Amino acid sequence: MKKFFEKYDLFKIVCLAILVTVVLTWIIPSPTVTNGMAGADSIKRVGLVDLFSSGVYGVNFFLQQILLVLFVGVFYGVLSKSSGYQVLVSRVASKLKGKESLFVIFSSAIIALLTSLLSQTFVVLIFIPLIISIASKMKLDKLTTMLCSFGAILVGIVGATFGTEGVSYFINYLSMYDTTIDIKTLLGIRFGILALALILYNFFTLLHLKKARKNNKEEMVLDLFEGTEENKKAKVWPMVLFLIVLFSFTILGYVNWEENFGLTLFREFHEWLTELAIDKYTIISYILGSRATYFGFWELYQIFTVMGVLLLFVKIIYRIKLDDFIEEAIDGLRKMAKPALLMFLIFTVFVFIYWTPFTYTLSKGLIGETFNPFLIAVSGFVSALFHLDFGYTSYLLGELMTTNFGNSLDVGFLIYVTMNGMVQIIAPTSALLFIGLSYLDLPYKNWMKGIWKFFIALFILLFIIFALLAYL
Repeated sequence: MKKFFEKYDLFKIVCLAILVTVVLTWIIPSPTVTNGMAGADSIKRVGLVDLFSSGVYGVNFFLQQILLVLFVGVFYGVLSKSSGYQVLVSRVASKLKGKESLFVIFSSAIIALLTSLLSQTFVVLIFIPLIISIASKMKLDKLTTMLCSFGAILVGIVGATFGTEGVSYFINYLSMYDTTIDIKTLLGIRFGILALALILYNFFTLLHLKKARKNNKEEMVLDLFEGTEENKKAKVWPMVLFLIVLFSFTILGYVNWEENFGLTLFREFHEWLTELAIDKYTIISYILGSRATYFGFWELYQIFTVMGVLLLFVKIIYRIKLDDFIEEAIDGLRKMAKPALLMFLIFTVFVFIYWTPFTYTLSKGLIGETFNPFLIAVSGFVSALFHLDFGYTSYLLGELMTTNFGNSLDVGFLIYVTMNGMVQIIAPTSALLFIGLSYLDLPYKNWMKGIWKFFIALFILLFIIFALLAYL
């Protein structure tokens, strides 16, 4: 078995997860679900045709996420060949030399906070290659780099506050049965869990960093977007400006200002701007397009426009030839093909559950009629293993939750949110985890060896919090 996973371990593990899911559809009965209402149970088996057609449906559900990963490859494929980017990365890494602990803490905190606050989880991936490029220049090992980049996204999902589209969809579907739960439900507790998770996470990360620097046996991270030889005289300030613009648009576009904070400024500005007319022609609305929305309600594809415009400025300012620009973009696309393919495979698991929701049967047995936070946590964990789309959990289980949780619905909501994040840290169905492992060429077993202490410690602390909320 050990030799079986020595090569292409990520693909084999994902395929094993798919196989397990398919087998379970043959064993566990599932209901017919219509508009969130569960009907009679029956065995709905996934067959060969279903197996090979699931990818089409998976792309239909998660096309934006796959395209974002590929476009990140295009973006950094071009950036990494520009002299300004390479000089910037080298200068930052040089200034942080000897301050590796500070870099790890700062990077993981920023990434986790962004994930917790932004309305789209995958958009945070835009900044991960930059962190990894700096980590590579600083000679950090693979696991440390994974922990302060992709791993920090997973911590942010555990401590989801205003952010992640899954939480919003979860609340929307739950509102079909109960309207007392909103984005601010137990928000202080969720911020506390985020802070606790970050402190604990950085504690174990720094322990590993210290160990890695001491024994010098850990494999160093290689930058997937390592550039050519630097031009020391290259202008850095345009690249700094481009990255600041990208970060600013990400914050503006993916923080839900109106629903979370009651700010209507961006909606009103958008309406004013798109209604500006010359004679009867609203030129600006024509330029932006009919699918342009105001800040706070951006879909993933809207950040593509910002990245594309910035790439054009990079080409002009750093005088990249058109042929080189295209070649570098294609090369970057090629480098992200493996993570995108893993995503494609993982997303088929959700399709099987969508067709054959046996997780409803499992959760119904676990939830019971008396609120038990520990069994609810198990239900949340099992659901998250297969659902991938967190909103679907509420769509499928919303009626059960509102019927059986009673006055503890808010605690149940919190449990499902945090368990969804816990699953992302270790599960072979965690798309973000496997993107990171693939990107850094880090074996799954190495990740598990590095993360299990944090996972167990946080799990225990969460169970204590659940018990206190449920029984006090």
